[in-house]
Amino acid sequence: MNLQEQKDRALTFLKNLEKPDPQVLDGLLANEFEFEMMGRLPGVAPMKGKDTFLKAMPATLKAMFPNGLNLKFHTVVAEGPHVAIQAESDTTAANGKKYANRYHFYFRFDGDRIGQVREYNDTNHVREVFMS
Repeated sequence: MNLQEQKDRALTFLKNLEKPDPQVLDGLLANEFEFEMMGRLPGVAPMKGKDTFLKAMPATLKAMFPNGLNLKFHTVVAEGPHVAIQAESDTTAANGKKYANRYHFYFRFDGDRIGQVREYNDTNHVREVFMS
């Protein structure tokens, strides 16, 4: 898989978070997939295993963001098995509060599948919208 294909797959993964489709995600992820939100938030733990992610994440995103995240993508960089993407969201959360976060996503590929995603975001904004 070349670097452009890796970038395209990483962007497909993030675009799919708008209206999560487990079948699309299943085709992108390695069996030993790991997803970790890098901020420290109560009750938010890393997800290990493709099946665990597919069972939890689509339903969670749909419940938290019924209109999707409305992600906009900025810089996309790839080197070796790594892809980095800067992005921002602009939406309304299910609780009616404005949610506009900024992100850095790190992807590590295992062959042609995504093996790991780390999400870095403004955890204070997450707290303000969902925990206050």
